[in-house]
Amino acid sequence: MKNKWFLQNTGRKNNLFLATLLLLGLLFPRLAQAGGGDTTALIRETQKMVQTEHDLTMVWWIPGEFWRESFASNPNMTPETTENFMKTLQPYMLLAVVKGKFGAFGGVTYQTENEIRSHLLLLDAQGNQYAPIDGTDISPDLQNFLSIMKPIMGNMLGAMGKNFDFYVFPAAGKDGRKIANPKVEGAFTVQLAGDNFKWRLPLGALLPKKTCPKCNEQFEGNFNYCPYDGTPLPATKP
Repeated sequence: MKNKWFLQNTGRKNNLFLATLLLLGLLFPRLAQAGGGDTTALIRETQKMVQTEHDLTMVWWIPGEFWRESFASNPNMTPETTENFMKTLQPYMLLAVVKGKFGAFGGVTYQTENEIRSHLLLLDAQGNQYAPIDGTDISPDLQNFLSIMKPIMGNMLGAMGKNFDFYVFPAAGKDGRKIANPKVEGAFTVQLAGDNFKWRLPLGALLPKKTCPKCNEQFEGNFNYCPYDGTPLPATKP
């Protein structure tokens, strides 16, 4: 019975990952060739998941640089349109979250947007806490964009996608500095009902690959040392 459950729920996780790849492939073609980014690696680095026999939680951080690189490969997006969008997103940090409980026969009961919001916190590297910004306090342009993304997620990911909700946080911390720069060393944590989801930065998928000068092995751009022989890897400009 446990083996059957494992196969079923491993399939759920893989199907979600593949569906997310498909969603991004349709919305943002050739992301892998844009600015040295790698679609699969970027998704893996920005998504965090906790899954047990009874529960599933996924938190997806969607940094602004993700959109910039995506739009760069889309011929329908002019530089002016891209910059206008980036200005809209600049004051905010965007998360997409879904949390559900598995029933005895494989059905999933998802928590509502309000239930998740009441237990969701963002922690910066200094441990300062930030609650999600109320929807009425974000800009009308961002509200419109998220209203477009919501049905797209539902169409692509089915019931789970329909229960993916977007949560907006301030981009700058209490010290005035950016909470999360995906190309600069740092860290932040998302807390949700007892689960901690931590990101260590920078994201390797947004940086050029590094090659060990001693063994010639290639690594993600956020590696500082070769894990095989300890050789320092060349520095990467953010």
